[in-house]
Amino acid sequence: MYALDILQNTTAAKYEKFTFPAFQYVLQNLEIEKSIIAIAASDLDQPLGLVIAEIRQDDQSGEVHSIFVEPTHRSTGIGTALLTRLEAEVVKRGCTKIEMVYTTGKPTTPALERLLQKCNWTSPQTRMLLCKGDAQTIMEAKWMKRYSYLPAGYSIFPWLEITDQERQAIQKQQEVQPWIPKDLIPFQYEKKLEPLNSLGLRYQGQVVGWLINHRLSLDTIRYTCAFVREDLQKMGRVISLFSEAGKRQVQEKIPNVIWTTPIMHKFMVAFIKKHWTPDLNDVDETRGTSKLLK
Repeated sequence: MYALDILQNTTAAKYEKFTFPAFQYVLQNLEIEKSIIAIAASDLDQPLGLVIAEIRQDDQSGEVHSIFVEPTHRSTGIGTALLTRLEAEVVKRGCTKIEMVYTTGKPTTPALERLLQKCNWTSPQTRMLLCKGDAQTIMEAKWMKRYSYLPAGYSIFPWLEITDQERQAIQKQQEVQPWIPKDLIPFQYEKKLEPLNSLGLRYQGQVVGWLINHRLSLDTIRYTCAFVREDLQKMGRVISLFSEAGKRQVQEKIPNVIWTTPIMHKFMVAFIKKHWTPDLNDVDETRGTSKLLK
């Protein structure tokens, strides 16, 4: 038999291995992080499972950050019990909805989706493609080489060299006639960007595209924000940015590439599925699901 308990600082340490590194700090500071709910399953003080969620004050909803059951105790009802207890606790704190976003491609994904279905959550909806690959392998792809050449009138430049006048021109044009999706406006991603291969694209003297990247670790660069003006997209100009960024990355012997593509950007999603998939290590998905609570 197992017991379910809301964790406090004094009881949380032994459950740190049951969540992602990013949330281990949260477990160490539960007395401070008042919006966090951590519920543990145990048997005679032996840790068996953990679910962590956060209460969002802006819309009074709950967001599940992680749920984990010790492998030898799976399929025993612990996952269901943890999620059910969490739902009840979220309702006590004034929430009417709970949500979760997770990544596919893991051995536990099928079990998680069965749990969500059993607990009457909505059918998971794909939000993004999550692409991972080796920079050298990607650069050797025939289609990548095809877009490495830029016709006259185009030039690629380090993003750090964008001028104040060019910034103002982008912002003014966006205000007058929006041409950039809100999630792809470059200026919101400039903090701690990777200078090695964060690039801009000019066409006839005007900035028409960019690729803003971030270093996740010594061996991995995340390609965070990629965009080229809509009338130039079908010409593959965004791939030219990827090609130049990849070339600079390979030269510095940084092997790993990772990026996400929101499912709403249909042109890029279609291109990845048609051309990129064979040259990538993994193409997983982030999926979202939710449940209305009484």
